[in-house]
Amino acid sequence: MTLAWATLVEGTETPAGDGITGALRCVIEIEDGEQVAAVLKRDTPDLVFAEALCGMLLTKWGLKVPAPYLVNEPDRISFASADVGYPNLKKALGLDSQNLSAKEADELTRLAFDVVMSFPTTSLAIALDEAIDNRDRNLGNILWDGSEEAWIDHAFALGNGVAMQDRNILCEIAAFNGLADQSSQAAIARWASLDRDAVADAAGEIGALHDCTTWQDLVLRRLDTLGMRILARFPQPHDLLGQTP
Repeated sequence: MTLAWATLVEGTETPAGDGITGALRCVIEIEDGEQVAAVLKRDTPDLVFAEALCGMLLTKWGLKVPAPYLVNEPDRISFASADVGYPNLKKALGLDSQNLSAKEADELTRLAFDVVMSFPTTSLAIALDEAIDNRDRNLGNILWDGSEEAWIDHAFALGNGVAMQDRNILCEIAAFNGLADQSSQAAIARWASLDRDAVADAAGEIGALHDCTTWQDLVLRRLDTLGMRILARFPQPHDLLGQTP
């Protein structure tokens, strides 16, 4: 898979309404002339290229991530991902409603945790979030249409989220659901099968545009000790209902 370039089809932008980065739903045109529904983010270069690198790397490692694009605009390079057309877990389960009682919010949060732990890719996502130092996982950046999941929003990985609390949300969800042992073992098994060469391959896709050396070194260092890192995320179950991811 090669990271594709695209241009924005002017006048197609509408607010995505998710997250804090002002994402826009739009149509982009890729190099062969095909038009694709996408979600566009106009961020700083560190965030744009971190998202692009993670999109390529996680795809190479087998995670379900919408296809990433770099969008060539007159005054910047932006990031876009294919719009898969289904909502995040908060929207899908109604957790974004402002009219929920505390009890209803707790019940829906528990349901959301059950859904997350039912995904076949969750153990892989645990390992990969740890590998890229993704501290920004939450129920708003896990997409779900009732049967298929997809994982989005990795701009604050690779050290860009250093100001955030150092946590692996998926490990906390697994611990809360009483699945710490099962999930840690599955995530470690996923780690053991990861292709380290994928890191350099993904970095090479954007190396001419942005220096990825620090990011590449960070991921490789974390891969060296990833098994111990994963185990260390499961000391005790955490009560997450008061701090919904």
